[in-house]
Amino acid sequence: MPETANVGIIGCGRISGAYLNHAQRFKAFDVTAVADLRLEAAEARAKEFNIPKACLPDQLLADPDIETVIVLTPHKWHGEVGISVLEAGKNVYIEKPFAVELTDANRMVELAAEKGLRAGAAPDTFFGGAWQTARSLIDDGAVGEPIGAFICLQARMGGPWKRGNEPGAEAPDHYENFYITDFFEYGVTWSFDRGPYYLNAVIHLMGPAKRVAASATNPWPERDRGGRKFECNTPTHFTGVIDFANGAAASFHITSDVIGLGLPHVEIYGSDGSLRCIDPNNFGGRLRLKKANGETTDIDSTFGYNGNSRGVGVADMCSAIRAGRPHRASGEMGRHVVEIIHALHTSSSEGRHVVLESTCPQPAALPSGMEDWEID
Repeated sequence: MPETANVGIIGCGRISGAYLNHAQRFKAFDVTAVADLRLEAAEARAKEFNIPKACLPDQLLADPDIETVIVLTPHKWHGEVGISVLEAGKNVYIEKPFAVELTDANRMVELAAEKGLRAGAAPDTFFGGAWQTARSLIDDGAVGEPIGAFICLQARMGGPWKRGNEPGAEAPDHYENFYITDFFEYGVTWSFDRGPYYLNAVIHLMGPAKRVAASATNPWPERDRGGRKFECNTPTHFTGVIDFANGAAASFHITSDVIGLGLPHVEIYGSDGSLRCIDPNNFGGRLRLKKANGETTDIDSTFGYNGNSRGVGVADMCSAIRAGRPHRASGEMGRHVVEIIHALHTSSSEGRHVVLESTCPQPAALPSGMEDWEID
């Protein structure tokens, strides 16, 4: 097995640029092919980043030289495309969410196990220096025994439609980000799109969850974004509690409807102190630790990966395959996060706690002293 893995990408939209840019810095993998149903999009990315091959997805899956595939399609295709990658005998790494449908997430985990392949799931921001520093503090007992957490995602995306019965503005005819075209569909919104950043980060710090209780609402069935009207038939505002297997309970507030006033994104509460973390969309930043005696300390990162390092999860998975060790951004964690998100909806609609059927390993902490763009 060569030291560097040959990797292909399916989906050449906006986010592919970040992966292709960062891939050039990692030694663990090379992107040797890009594919899209819009062949011209694949050809444009191949030319931009000097990728040897641009093709259609089926052609990429048939390429015997491709070991691992990164899936960067819109959310609703993650499960179907991920399953097809595994069925083609290749490892898969999927942008968040791992899947929209829980059945697809379960099937990918099962297929990977059956075929001796790897399934990985973004986001990988928890590899970042701030999150690894937070993990080190918690593991070293800086907050004592973890007893609780606070998770807050407030990012407004469209308000109530205020133009009466006027039709919405026509969409421009050029290619659009799916945040514009699909955001208010089930399987997107902040619960599916940004929620995994928060859930991966907290699972990295405290381990897997065991049950969920939530209230979910859809305050405006018609939304206004820049003078365009969008129908919304899915909850977009969630509040509730996640109980973790370690005994801690986290309160959460995940909404795309609120004009935020600056609440912290993630805090971890322990018997001896509390730790304020950064926005989990980011890799680096300053932490704040407050001890039981009132002493408060701002803490800078003591680990690498403090800038945008999207793709480090792919590098870790490729390296883990060669080292025969578990990878950190695992399909099991991706599936667990998808089940938590589904449980938010189910708990609210059925008025009950939802006990989770899945679990996942807590990702291993990164070793200290590692340089950026290196793994192991």
